[in-house]
Amino acid sequence: MPDKLSSIFEEAIAKQIFSGGQVWLESNSQVLAHCSFGTTAYDAPYSHTVTNQTLYDVASLTKLFTTTALLIALRQAEFSIETPLAEFFPEFATHDKRSITLRDLLQHNSGIDLAIQSLIAISPDEWITHIAQAPLHSEPKTKVLYSCTNFFLLARVIELICKQPLDDYITTQILQPLQMQRTAWLPRSHFTLEEIAPTERDEEHLWHGVVHDEAARTWQEFTGHASCGNSGLFSTAEDLAKFAAMWCHNGTYQSMQILTREEVESIFDNPARELNPIARRGLGWQLNATFFMSEKAPADAAGHTGFTGPTLWLSRSTGHICIILNNRVYPTRDTLSRFPYHRRIARWLINQAI
Repeated sequence: MPDKLSSIFEEAIAKQIFSGGQVWLESNSQVLAHCSFGTTAYDAPYSHTVTNQTLYDVASLTKLFTTTALLIALRQAEFSIETPLAEFFPEFATHDKRSITLRDLLQHNSGIDLAIQSLIAISPDEWITHIAQAPLHSEPKTKVLYSCTNFFLLARVIELICKQPLDDYITTQILQPLQMQRTAWLPRSHFTLEEIAPTERDEEHLWHGVVHDEAARTWQEFTGHASCGNSGLFSTAEDLAKFAAMWCHNGTYQSMQILTREEVESIFDNPARELNPIARRGLGWQLNATFFMSEKAPADAAGHTGFTGPTLWLSRSTGHICIILNNRVYPTRDTLSRFPYHRRIARWLINQAI
């Protein structure tokens, strides 16, 4: 591990930002760092040395897989991202919601402002109706407001098109072709607890090998399927690098075409402007988000973060891939921000090419 990186990790661990993690740093198809550091927890019996094989709950990085699955499904069924949501769910054919399109959901400017965690008090059978009946925070297409509910709806659209659960579809269309063998929806079915980093702990529960997101847990318990659309995947930095490389190489991985070049390029088409004057929302991806990519990130940088601690961003023009995994919510979500450390790691990566 390069000394500069090592010092960043040591400082973060000492300040209990996170207890350990993994990084994959790549530039122009050259891997500059693939290493692990620290432990999976601060205390026994949950503390194990992090290796490159340790699985982390990647939380909202799952949205990138939902985005990819949607692009594949729309192509196969000859639908467009401009298709109104009401074409799939008539509940949204109301005067205030009939203009919401799949693009609006992908870009988080649908106007929907219902926290998906608020749905766990009712049966998931009622979620779509409840979302459709809730008032919008703004007129569709006028304001970006990040909401997991958008991706819950996109997941259900994919399932209607493909006639199978989203977790099965993502597995066959993305995970298996990319040979992501240490990526799983229900990791305790395939790996030991020692191979999985725990997330949050309270007096009654330890979330270990079980998805951290409350709505995703409710969805799994009710349906028996693992993808609510916004969260659910567990993975390693190395596996996520395969996914990122596919996006960097115009949808291709080891000569296998997962997405078309046009689909990859579409994430940059007509981005929605966020309140942050620099950051924008592409299709599922956040663009130019310096708060985790650093101010040195290439102009075409696209990425995402997750509540449990992960960061993934890439640049197609420079071949940069930056993946940082940690469980910053262990033992509690009330921790200091990990983003200053993620920015420092990003600067280290970018400086290697200067």
